[in-house]
Amino acid sequence: MPQSRAIAIFTDLDGTLLDHDTYSWAPARPALDRLNQMSIPLIAVSSKTLAELEHINHASGLFDGLIGENGGVIALGDDVEQYGPSTEQIDGAREQIKSAITVPVDSFRTVEPEVIAAETGLPLDDAIRAGQRRCSDPLIWQPSSKDIGIARAIAEKWSLNLVKGGRFHTLCGPSSKGQAMKRMLQRLAVQRFDQDDTRARKRFTTIALGDSPNDIPMLAEADYAVQIPSKHGVRTAPLLEHSNLTIAPKPGPEGWNIALNDILDQIINSNKNSEVLHG
Repeated sequence: MPQSRAIAIFTDLDGTLLDHDTYSWAPARPALDRLNQMSIPLIAVSSKTLAELEHINHASGLFDGLIGENGGVIALGDDVEQYGPSTEQIDGAREQIKSAITVPVDSFRTVEPEVIAAETGLPLDDAIRAGQRRCSDPLIWQPSSKDIGIARAIAEKWSLNLVKGGRFHTLCGPSSKGQAMKRMLQRLAVQRFDQDDTRARKRFTTIALGDSPNDIPMLAEADYAVQIPSKHGVRTAPLLEHSNLTIAPKPGPEGWNIALNDILDQIINSNKNSEVLHG
Protein backbone atom coordinates (compact mmCIF):
# COMPACT_ATOMS: atom_id res chain seq x y z
CA MET A 1 0.00 0.00 0.00
CA PRO A 2 1.48 3.40 -0.97
CA GLN A 3 2.74 5.53 1.86
CA SER A 4 0.31 8.36 1.12
CA ARG A 5 -2.83 6.25 1.58
CA ALA A 6 -5.19 6.73 4.49
CA ILE A 7 -7.82 4.30 5.77
CA ALA A 8 -11.58 4.84 5.61
CA ILE A 9 -14.30 2.55 7.00
CA PHE A 10 -17.80 2.22 5.53
CA THR A 11 -20.39 0.25 7.49
CA ASP A 12 -23.97 -0.84 7.23
CA LEU A 13 -25.90 -0.53 10.50
CA ASP A 14 -28.82 -2.93 11.15
CA GLY A 15 -27.51 -6.47 11.52
CA THR A 16 -23.95 -5.26 11.00
CA LEU A 17 -22.69 -2.65 13.45
CA LEU A 18 -26.05 -2.70 15.26
CA ASP A 19 -27.43 -5.94 16.69
CA HIS A 20 -30.38 -7.24 14.66
CA ASP A 21 -32.65 -7.45 17.70
CA THR A 22 -31.39 -4.92 20.26
CA TYR A 23 -29.85 -2.27 17.95
CA SER A 24 -26.89 -2.16 20.36
CA TRP A 25 -23.35 -1.51 19.10
CA ALA A 26 -21.69 -2.10 22.50
CA PRO A 27 -19.75 -5.28 21.50
CA ALA A 28 -17.97 -3.25 18.80
CA ARG A 29 -16.63 -0.75 21.32
CA PRO A 30 -12.97 -1.93 21.19
CA ALA A 31 -12.71 -1.49 17.43
CA LEU A 32 -14.63 1.79 17.53
CA ASP A 33 -12.25 3.14 20.17
CA ARG A 34 -9.32 2.07 18.01
CA LEU A 35 -10.70 3.98 15.00
CA ASN A 36 -11.14 7.06 17.14
CA GLN A 37 -7.60 6.83 18.52
CA MET A 38 -6.18 6.46 15.00
CA SER A 39 -8.42 9.21 13.52
CA ILE A 40 -9.75 6.79 10.90
CA PRO A 41 -13.04 8.10 9.46
CA LEU A 42 -16.09 5.90 9.96
CA ILE A 43 -18.99 6.38 7.55
CA ALA A 44 -22.48 5.04 8.23
CA VAL A 45 -24.04 3.58 5.07
CA SER A 46 -27.64 2.58 5.59
CA SER A 47 -31.17 2.33 4.28
CA LYS A 48 -32.10 4.49 7.28
CA THR A 49 -33.19 8.08 6.76
CA LEU A 50 -30.88 11.02 7.31
CA ALA A 51 -33.05 11.97 10.30
CA GLU A 52 -32.39 8.54 11.86
CA LEU A 53 -28.67 8.66 11.16
CA GLU A 54 -28.29 12.18 12.53
CA HIS A 55 -30.12 11.14 15.70
CA ILE A 56 -27.90 8.07 16.15
CA ASN A 57 -24.79 10.13 15.56
CA HIS A 58 -25.88 12.91 17.90
CA ALA A 59 -26.24 10.35 20.67
CA SER A 60 -23.16 8.25 19.88
CA GLY A 61 -20.69 10.51 18.05
CA LEU A 62 -19.52 7.46 16.11
CA PHE A 63 -19.59 8.68 12.52
CA ASP A 64 -17.63 11.19 10.45
CA GLY A 65 -20.09 11.03 7.55
CA LEU A 66 -23.55 9.68 6.80
CA ILE A 67 -24.98 7.93 3.73
CA GLY A 68 -28.72 7.31 4.00
CA GLU A 69 -31.54 5.68 2.05
CA ASN A 70 -29.26 3.20 0.24
CA GLY A 71 -27.02 5.92 -1.19
CA GLY A 72 -29.77 8.41 -2.03
CA VAL A 73 -28.53 11.08 0.38
CA ILE A 74 -25.00 11.93 1.56
CA ALA A 75 -24.03 14.18 4.47
CA LEU A 76 -20.55 15.28 5.45
CA GLY A 77 -20.73 17.92 8.15
CA ASP A 78 -23.47 20.40 7.24
CA ASP A 79 -23.19 19.68 3.52
CA VAL A 80 -25.99 17.41 2.25
CA GLU A 81 -26.31 16.03 -1.28
CA GLN A 82 -29.37 14.15 -2.52
CA TYR A 83 -29.13 11.76 -5.46
CA GLY A 84 -32.36 9.85 -5.00
CA PRO A 85 -35.67 10.22 -6.90
CA SER A 86 -38.56 12.48 -5.99
CA THR A 87 -41.25 11.37 -3.57
CA GLU A 88 -43.78 11.68 -6.43
CA GLN A 89 -41.86 9.08 -8.43
CA ILE A 90 -41.64 6.74 -5.44
CA ASP A 91 -45.35 7.13 -4.64
CA GLY A 92 -46.41 6.52 -8.24
CA ALA A 93 -44.49 3.25 -8.47
CA ARG A 94 -45.73 2.03 -5.10
CA GLU A 95 -49.37 2.63 -5.99
CA GLN A 96 -48.98 0.78 -9.27
CA ILE A 97 -47.40 -2.15 -7.45
CA LYS A 98 -50.27 -2.10 -4.96
CA SER A 99 -52.76 -2.41 -7.82
CA ALA A 100 -50.84 -5.17 -9.60
CA ILE A 101 -50.47 -7.78 -6.87
CA THR A 102 -52.94 -9.56 -4.60
CA VAL A 103 -51.26 -9.14 -1.20
CA PRO A 104 -51.77 -5.86 0.70
CA VAL A 105 -49.00 -3.29 0.25
CA ASP A 106 -48.25 -0.56 2.74
CA SER A 107 -45.02 1.33 3.21
CA PHE A 108 -43.17 3.64 5.57
CA ARG A 109 -44.55 6.61 3.64
CA THR A 110 -48.17 5.48 3.92
CA VAL A 111 -48.58 4.18 7.48
CA GLU A 112 -48.63 5.84 10.88
CA PRO A 113 -45.45 5.77 12.98
CA GLU A 114 -47.09 3.24 15.31
CA VAL A 115 -47.15 0.71 12.46
CA ILE A 116 -43.48 1.32 11.67
CA ALA A 117 -42.71 0.83 15.36
CA ALA A 118 -44.59 -2.48 15.38
CA GLU A 119 -42.85 -3.70 12.21
CA THR A 120 -39.35 -2.77 13.31
CA GLY A 121 -39.41 -2.89 17.10
CA LEU A 122 -38.30 0.75 17.17
CA PRO A 123 -39.48 3.17 19.86
CA LEU A 124 -42.12 5.56 18.57
CA ASP A 125 -39.78 8.56 18.30
CA ASP A 126 -37.36 6.49 16.23
CA ALA A 127 -40.23 5.23 14.09
CA ILE A 128 -41.23 8.82 13.34
CA ARG A 129 -37.70 9.53 12.09
CA ALA A 130 -37.77 6.31 10.04
CA GLY A 131 -40.82 7.62 8.23
CA GLN A 132 -39.10 10.83 7.12
CA ARG A 133 -38.16 9.45 3.72
CA ARG A 134 -36.44 11.73 1.18
CA CYS A 135 -35.96 9.37 -1.75
CA SER A 136 -36.88 5.76 -0.84
CA ASP A 137 -39.72 3.76 0.67
CA PRO A 138 -39.53 0.36 2.44
CA LEU A 139 -42.56 -1.76 1.61
CA ILE A 140 -44.62 -3.46 4.31
CA TRP A 141 -46.01 -6.62 2.74
CA GLN A 142 -45.81 -10.41 2.69
CA PRO A 143 -44.95 -11.09 -0.96
CA SER A 144 -44.50 -14.28 -2.91
CA SER A 145 -41.58 -14.61 -5.29
CA LYS A 146 -44.03 -13.82 -8.11
CA ASP A 147 -45.15 -10.64 -6.33
CA ILE A 148 -41.52 -9.56 -5.96
CA GLY A 149 -40.91 -10.12 -9.67
CA ILE A 150 -43.96 -8.06 -10.62
CA ALA A 151 -43.00 -5.28 -8.23
CA ARG A 152 -39.42 -5.22 -9.50
CA ALA A 153 -40.61 -4.93 -13.11
CA ILE A 154 -42.93 -2.04 -12.21
CA ALA A 155 -40.15 -0.30 -10.31
CA GLU A 156 -37.93 -0.52 -13.39
CA LYS A 157 -40.61 1.13 -15.52
CA TRP A 158 -40.44 4.06 -13.10
CA SER A 159 -36.62 4.08 -13.34
CA LEU A 160 -36.45 2.76 -9.78
CA ASN A 161 -34.95 -0.29 -8.08
CA LEU A 162 -36.54 -2.69 -5.61
CA VAL A 163 -33.71 -3.55 -3.24
CA LYS A 164 -33.82 -6.26 -0.57
CA GLY A 165 -32.26 -5.21 2.74
CA GLY A 166 -32.02 -7.01 6.04
CA ARG A 167 -35.74 -6.60 6.80
CA PHE A 168 -37.57 -4.91 3.91
CA HIS A 169 -37.80 -4.55 0.15
CA THR A 170 -37.20 -0.88 -0.53
CA LEU A 171 -38.19 1.24 -3.51
CA CYS A 172 -35.28 3.53 -4.32
CA GLY A 173 -33.44 5.17 -7.17
CA PRO A 174 -30.55 3.82 -9.23
CA SER A 175 -28.07 5.26 -6.77
CA SER A 176 -26.40 2.58 -4.66
CA LYS A 177 -24.29 2.31 -1.54
CA GLY A 178 -21.29 1.72 -3.79
CA GLN A 179 -21.83 4.89 -5.84
CA ALA A 180 -22.39 6.91 -2.67
CA MET A 181 -19.22 5.44 -1.20
CA LYS A 182 -17.19 6.68 -4.17
CA ARG A 183 -18.68 10.15 -3.86
CA MET A 184 -17.98 10.24 -0.12
CA LEU A 185 -14.35 9.29 -0.74
CA GLN A 186 -14.01 12.22 -3.13
CA ARG A 187 -15.40 14.54 -0.47
CA LEU A 188 -13.18 13.07 2.24
CA ALA A 189 -10.18 13.58 -0.03
CA VAL A 190 -11.06 17.25 -0.47
CA GLN A 191 -11.42 17.59 3.28
CA ARG A 192 -8.20 15.77 4.11
CA PHE A 193 -5.97 16.21 1.09
CA ASP A 194 -7.37 19.44 -0.42
CA GLN A 195 -7.79 18.06 -3.91
CA ASP A 196 -10.92 17.28 -5.93
CA ASP A 197 -10.47 14.83 -8.79
CA THR A 198 -11.57 11.31 -9.62
CA ARG A 199 -8.21 9.94 -8.49
CA ALA A 200 -8.64 11.34 -4.99
CA ARG A 201 -10.47 8.27 -3.71
CA LYS A 202 -7.37 6.20 -4.48
CA ARG A 203 -5.70 8.01 -1.60
CA PHE A 204 -7.67 5.75 0.75
CA THR A 205 -7.55 2.08 1.62
CA THR A 206 -11.19 1.20 2.18
CA ILE A 207 -12.87 -1.37 4.41
CA ALA A 208 -16.60 -2.00 4.02
CA LEU A 209 -18.81 -4.09 6.29
CA GLY A 210 -22.35 -5.27 5.52
CA ASP A 211 -24.77 -8.18 5.80
CA SER A 212 -27.38 -7.87 3.05
CA PRO A 213 -27.75 -7.90 -0.75
CA ASN A 214 -28.12 -4.10 -0.78
CA ASP A 215 -24.58 -3.93 0.66
CA ILE A 216 -23.04 -5.74 -2.32
CA PRO A 217 -22.18 -2.57 -4.33
CA MET A 218 -20.43 -1.11 -1.27
CA LEU A 219 -18.58 -4.35 -0.50
CA ALA A 220 -17.52 -4.69 -4.15
CA GLU A 221 -16.09 -1.16 -4.15
CA ALA A 222 -13.94 -1.70 -1.04
CA ASP A 223 -10.34 -2.89 -0.87
CA TYR A 224 -11.37 -5.13 2.05
CA ALA A 225 -14.94 -6.46 2.26
CA VAL A 226 -16.44 -7.92 5.44
CA GLN A 227 -19.68 -9.88 5.30
CA ILE A 228 -21.46 -10.11 8.64
CA PRO A 229 -23.42 -13.37 9.01
CA SER A 230 -27.11 -13.37 9.85
CA LYS A 231 -27.98 -13.69 13.50
CA HIS A 232 -30.96 -15.95 12.83
CA GLY A 233 -30.17 -17.39 9.41
CA VAL A 234 -28.62 -20.59 8.16
CA ARG A 235 -24.98 -21.06 7.20
CA THR A 236 -23.73 -17.93 5.46
CA ALA A 237 -22.95 -18.09 1.74
CA PRO A 238 -20.76 -15.34 0.27
CA LEU A 239 -22.74 -12.39 -1.08
CA LEU A 240 -20.15 -11.74 -3.80
CA GLU A 241 -16.81 -12.75 -5.22
CA HIS A 242 -14.08 -10.50 -3.83
CA SER A 243 -10.34 -11.02 -3.58
CA ASN A 244 -10.33 -9.72 0.00
CA LEU A 245 -13.67 -10.96 1.32
CA THR A 246 -13.89 -11.93 4.98
CA ILE A 247 -16.96 -13.54 6.53
CA ALA A 248 -16.98 -12.44 10.16
CA PRO A 249 -16.90 -15.27 12.71
CA LYS A 250 -19.96 -13.98 14.56
CA PRO A 251 -23.05 -11.92 13.68
CA GLY A 252 -23.67 -8.26 14.49
CA PRO A 253 -21.34 -5.95 16.38
CA GLU A 254 -19.35 -8.79 17.93
CA GLY A 255 -18.34 -10.11 14.53
CA TRP A 256 -17.86 -6.54 13.30
CA ASN A 257 -15.38 -5.92 16.10
CA ILE A 258 -13.36 -9.09 15.47
CA ALA A 259 -13.20 -8.79 11.69
CA LEU A 260 -12.35 -5.08 11.62
CA ASN A 261 -9.58 -5.43 14.21
CA ASP A 262 -8.11 -8.35 12.25
CA ILE A 263 -8.02 -6.33 9.02
CA LEU A 264 -6.54 -3.28 10.72
CA ASP A 265 -3.82 -5.52 12.17
CA GLN A 266 -3.18 -6.91 8.70
CA ILE A 267 -2.89 -3.46 7.11
CA ILE A 268 -0.77 -2.02 9.87
CA ASN A 269 1.57 -5.02 10.05
CA SER A 270 2.06 -4.99 6.29
CA ASN A 271 3.09 -1.35 6.54
CA LYS A 272 5.04 -1.37 9.77
CA ASN A 273 8.18 -0.33 7.92
CA SER A 274 6.47 2.53 6.07
CA GLU A 275 4.44 5.55 7.10
CA VAL A 276 0.66 5.24 6.68
CA LEU A 277 -1.52 8.30 7.05
CA HIS A 278 -4.57 7.74 9.25
CA GLY A 279 -5.93 11.27 9.42
